[in-house]
Amino acid sequence: MAVIPDADGGRRSLMLEPEGPETSSVSSRKTSFIKRLLMTMGPGLMVCLADTDGSCLITAADSGSEWRYQLLLLQIILIPILYFAQELSVRLALAKGKGLCALLRIEAGKKWAWIVAIPLLIDCVLALISELTVFGQTLLACWDIPLWISSTAFALALVMLALTGSYAVAEKVGLFMGILQVLFFATIFANHPSGSEIWDDLWTFPLTNGNYIKLVTANIGAVIMPWMLAYQQSALCEKGITGETDDDAFLIERIDTGVGSLLTQGVMSAMLMTVAASKMYVGQDIETVDQLLVIFTETMHGALRAKIALTFAICGACMVAAIVVSLCGSWALEEAMGREVTSLPTSEVRQSCGGVFQRISWNVRHRPAFYAAFISTCVVAWVLTIFTPTFAVDLTGVWTQFINGLLMPPTIFSLWYLAAYTLPAEYRLGPCLKWSLFLVFGICSAFCFISIPFAIQDSLKKKL
Repeated sequence: MAVIPDADGGRRSLMLEPEGPETSSVSSRKTSFIKRLLMTMGPGLMVCLADTDGSCLITAADSGSEWRYQLLLLQIILIPILYFAQELSVRLALAKGKGLCALLRIEAGKKWAWIVAIPLLIDCVLALISELTVFGQTLLACWDIPLWISSTAFALALVMLALTGSYAVAEKVGLFMGILQVLFFATIFANHPSGSEIWDDLWTFPLTNGNYIKLVTANIGAVIMPWMLAYQQSALCEKGITGETDDDAFLIERIDTGVGSLLTQGVMSAMLMTVAASKMYVGQDIETVDQLLVIFTETMHGALRAKIALTFAICGACMVAAIVVSLCGSWALEEAMGREVTSLPTSEVRQSCGGVFQRISWNVRHRPAFYAAFISTCVVAWVLTIFTPTFAVDLTGVWTQFINGLLMPPTIFSLWYLAAYTLPAEYRLGPCLKWSLFLVFGICSAFCFISIPFAIQDSLKKKL
């Protein structure tokens, strides 16, 4: 199982300091539920904040521009679907203490672990290209910062964050950057949306329109991303929140996931409603941050306000998503290889690693596969973003979510199988929930596959 040791080499755990079994048990009983909730929340909230990344925000804007509020109900419907998809990873992490690919390797064999890990790693690279592109587009559109400068700084920041060897640091940075997206809540009613238009559009479903179907698929792909599902399960293991199968542990992580699900779909809905109520680009594709800047300049009655808001919100969304996807792909590779990382005792690490560079060297030497995958992912994404900008832009927005939608079925059904058939009876999915989720995930997967000919047809029309 992949583990990111802290800077001092120790494993991140729920306890503030090492304690013996008896002391730990007494301390746990005395800790209030609220305090425990605040101590352990993070993986679910962070992965959901990463869900509304730069390309997702563009997808939401495109949905509002082309179809006004006709995809708003879908955002609401996807809240419980997102929650239950992520809850499967919570269930597996707490009961099994293994990441997705590590668990597949044990329960289904090496072949299935690699079948999931390889597409997952590719998806993470594509997602990182998208984050670099949208991040660069935002700084270029708002402040005229060249793409090569912003992308280089972005990639270096990710590598430096990984070299700290601390999951705790990565989570804190990610949460701080990701929460900046709530700025979009302030723009929901700025364009004075019509209540009657919203109500009428909520119940309008042009399912015979190929572009509408493609956007439905893109929104599903924007919500149920393969790397999200794998990330939360591994992150819970990294944080030390495993083996705690009491009711409070499950409730806390479900609250974490539930809050994150509501927040991420709230941000998507806010972007959709803001653009739908705008008079700019009505019925047109929204594909770049330049178009968003025009819309938000009108919405916020000033270019400077719009630039500041978009810079903080979109760059924050891109950063948290980049942290999640780069960690997820590297974890998946380690887990598929069957690598277990055993941290040295804290005192031993401190004695052998006196300075920062020594600790970095220790981290790299003890986790060569992780750092090779992490740095390679960043380098490949950076090179493609800088030297093939057209390809990078094509991946941004709807097509990124479309790719996610195609890769989602094998990932979600792997989680479903593991939660339905490999867990102890008390944590296993019950018959009703098991088959209900099978039906829901099957419908989502069907939308992904059925939309392929529509998407190809729509793409060919645009080229002509």
